[in-house]
Parts: sequence; structure tokens; C-alpha cells
Amino acid sequence: MKDKELRKLIGSRAKQRRLELNLTQPYVADKMGVTASTILRYENGSIDNTKKMVLEGLSEALHVSIEWLKGETDEYETDITDKKELQIRDEMSDILKQLPLDLDQKEDTFSKDLLLLMLKQYNLFLESFRFACKKYKGSSNEADIAKAMGFESTDEYNEIMFLREITHTVNAFNDMADIIRLYSRKPEAAEQRLATLLSEVTSEDFDSV
Repeated sequence: MKDKELRKLIGSRAKQRRLELNLTQPYVADKMGVTASTILRYENGSIDNTKKMVLEGLSEALHVSIEWLKGETDEYETDITDKKELQIRDEMSDILKQLPLDLDQKEDTFSKDLLLLMLKQYNLFLESFRFACKKYKGSSNEADIAKAMGFESTDEYNEIMFLREITHTVNAFNDMADIIRLYSRKPEAAEQRLATLLSEVTSEDFDSV
């Protein structure tokens, strides 16, 4: 394949994938450390996009293989098809790149414990949220139960039961907000409170052998 044709193919596939993920050129540019106008030129093949560094950047930003970009395969070799999932992975990747944190030991521990608590609480939220959506969202066959419990309607019953399933998440994030505010005044008390909350949701002892 001639160089000009290859540039056009790479650009076309990069644009196809970007639009598929509903990403903007500035978003991709930020991930590659270039300008949005450079991404535009990569996509229209007006500048060289065949260099290894460019291909690696496009591959990483768009979560596809270099082989696919070059037309050597029609398989993406990726499991990402949703923009939100891509953004979540990018944010998590950015967090991991900051480790180890440039903080003293106590600040480092507090920051990591807070992140762990957030992640564990999110896992608990997902479990409850999935259950609540399946059981209490939309139509329900529990009209008799709602009536027996004194609710005026099935909709009111569904709303109350849905909120009950996820109340622990609301409380948990309120607790975390209180801990962050407390840290500015009483860091040791905040650290202790955070450690207690984390121990309540931790199923594994990472210190055990």
C-alpha cells in the first residue's frame, strides 16, 4: 500500500472509531499530547500518521490495535464500545499514574484509604442499584403487598423501596464528605473515622500472609 493511501486509511479508521465512541478531537488530542488541529490532520491524512509514536498514541487513545488502524485486520481487539466506560478507564488510569502519591506518609494513607472506600462503596451501590432497578423500577406485580403495607399506590411503594435499597450509599458518601471536612481541622480524628468505615466494608485482610 502506498504511503498516501495508508495515511488516508489510518485517518479514516481513527475518525470512524472516534465518532463511534462519540469523542471529540480535543479529547483525543489531550490524550495524545497534541492539538485538536493535529488530530484533524491525522484524520484527513494531510500529515504523516504512519509513524510509530503516532500510531501508538491513536491506538491508546481510541483503544484499538495498531494493526486495525493500518488495515491489517478488521478486528478491533478491544472490549470498549461505550464512551462512558472509556472515560472511566481513562480516569482510573490517570489515578494509577499518580501512584505513589507525592505526599507524606499520613496524607498518602488517608488519600488511598479514601479512594479504597469510594471504590468499595461503589461496588456495594452497584449490587443494590441493579436489584432495585429490576424489582422496583417501572411496573410492579406487588400491588397487594403495597396495599397491605399501607401505601396509597404501587408507584409510591416502588419509590420508597427503591430508595431504601440505595440509602446506604447516600449515607456512605455523606460520611465521606464529613470526613474530608473534618480532616482540615482534626486530621487524626478524620483518619480514625475513615479507617473504621473502611474496615467495615473490607472483606479481605491485605496484611495477612
